[in-house]
Amino acid sequence: MLKKRHLPNLNALRAFEAAARHLNFRLASEELNITHSAISHHIKNLEDQLGVNLFARAGRNVVLTEAGKLYLPILEDSFDRIADGARMVQSLERPKTLLVQVYITVAMFWLLPRIHEFYKISKGIQAQLNTSYLDWTFDRTGTDVGIIWAAQKEPDLVYYHLAEARLSPMCHKDLLAGKHPIQEPKDLLKHDILQLFNHNHDWVMWFKEEGISDWAPDQAITFDNYLLALEAANKGRGIAMTNSPFATPRDINSPLVKPFGETSCHSGDWYLVCKPELAESNKVKTFHKWLVKELKNNA
Repeated sequence: MLKKRHLPNLNALRAFEAAARHLNFRLASEELNITHSAISHHIKNLEDQLGVNLFARAGRNVVLTEAGKLYLPILEDSFDRIADGARMVQSLERPKTLLVQVYITVAMFWLLPRIHEFYKISKGIQAQLNTSYLDWTFDRTGTDVGIIWAAQKEPDLVYYHLAEARLSPMCHKDLLAGKHPIQEPKDLLKHDILQLFNHNHDWVMWFKEEGISDWAPDQAITFDNYLLALEAANKGRGIAMTNSPFATPRDINSPLVKPFGETSCHSGDWYLVCKPELAESNKVKTFHKWLVKELKNNA
């Protein structure tokens, strides 16, 4: 026999959760796109059904009662689980859509110039890109796969190794024979070093690999995203660090060059990451196979 659940009205629950989160009926009404009086009506009905007061007046403000404080986190967790479940079901039921989480630089410099080749062999699978300027944590509920740089692996995810990550400085070609010519690594110290705030260890690692220990991150110009650092390098304002093979500009018309070519400084590895339940799906296997082939063809 099916279990019958006696649940309060969903709209009333949503109204309470929004009002309790904001501690403001007006903000709750704006969030849910309903009137202030509708919020009050929903909450009054919910309180009548539960037999307890969820809010109390404190001057012009409202505060949660003990019952309200107990109920709010339960609803927040329930709504989060419903939303997560919906995303998971949508992901499983979209065999022809591959949700790809990727750094915006990887999308711009590597994936977008090649994605048309994937569509030639994908048999109708469409890649939908979810990009970020900064490092990210893999979205287990709203994403199928991710192309990620990683020094360490997270538990409960499937990792397919794609390539070693290699650090190589990049600058405007005019700097090579400019006022302070660049012929060897120590020559870079005469130029502005461009670094990312969350990757300043890259330059420390690279200089150490080249036998240079008297450089510190506080001597660099710091950016909050890779594209800005590359734009500064593109204008001849300094030396940026690239992370091959994915996060490196490859436009033949670009003035950016690598003064020392591809260096041997290993900063981690690039992986294709996915949830275990999708590891054997056709869309993930097709995308992985294509990535490996593209990397091999462009090595």
